[in-house]
Amino acid sequence: MEALYIIVAIIILMLILGVLEHFRMKRLSNERGEADICEYARSFEYRSVDTKIMREVWNELHLWLGKYNGKPFPIETEDTFDSTYNMDPDDLDDIYLAVAERLGIYTDSPEKNPYFDKVTSVKNLVLFLHHQPRFRNT
Repeated sequence: MEALYIIVAIIILMLILGVLEHFRMKRLSNERGEADICEYARSFEYRSVDTKIMREVWNELHLWLGKYNGKPFPIETEDTFDSTYNMDPDDLDDIYLAVAERLGIYTDSPEKNPYFDKVTSVKNLVLFLHHQPRFRNT
């Protein structure tokens, strides 16, 4: 019977943490205001970084982050996956693979990429994808 109480307590704790995280992200979203892809794009050297990658990372993150007060979360390039989004590394892998698949980016041999093991922020993810070879024209 004690095990049941422990399991119930863990479930309640997880629910409370989930609600607190939702309110934290909602507060951050409200502080930042409207999502602006133009401001996001200007924070890159968009003449030398593939704008398709910028757009797809933006879109994929919006799918993962969801909406707050009916508006998409305002993504900034310096947002970190760990501290800003509290994202599990597996979710980051899923986002990376989804964008790479959509744009025909080769995902093997990532250790040759100058951003290998440095993907901690949105900007680093875009730059990592930008430095991966493509296997088809898109």
